Amino acid sequence: MGETRVRFRVYNGERFVALEGIVDTGATFTKIPKAAASTIGLQAKYRAEVMLGDGRIVLRDLAVGEVEVEGVKRPLPVAIGEDEETPVIGYTTLEILGFKVSPVTGKLERRPAIEL
Repeated sequence: MGETRVRFRVYNGERFVALEGIVDTGATFTKIPKAAASTIGLQAKYRAEVMLGDGRIVLRDLAVGEVEVEGVKRPLPVAIGEDEETPVIGYTTLEILGFKVSPVTGKLERRPAIEL
């Protein structure tokens, strides 16, 4: 299956930035470039260790913003990456917003939350 790309917004109060990124079901957090976070005044409140695709561990700044995908918006942790890094929608965002990636079409599909 190919790459799934989506348009999304990240809000800090009334201010927002519109981005296009890849959906990465192997990534924990949604990640936006530092310049995008700065544009809307989104500030880091936490730090987390994350493992990159090449196995390196790096510290990422985390902020709390509202992420909107296909009209669904919720408060979520947002990792602040370097400006040259591609924006990413991670699996926690997919889960909380109620989406999954269709293995047939490679597009996002709505799904209900799971509660056992």
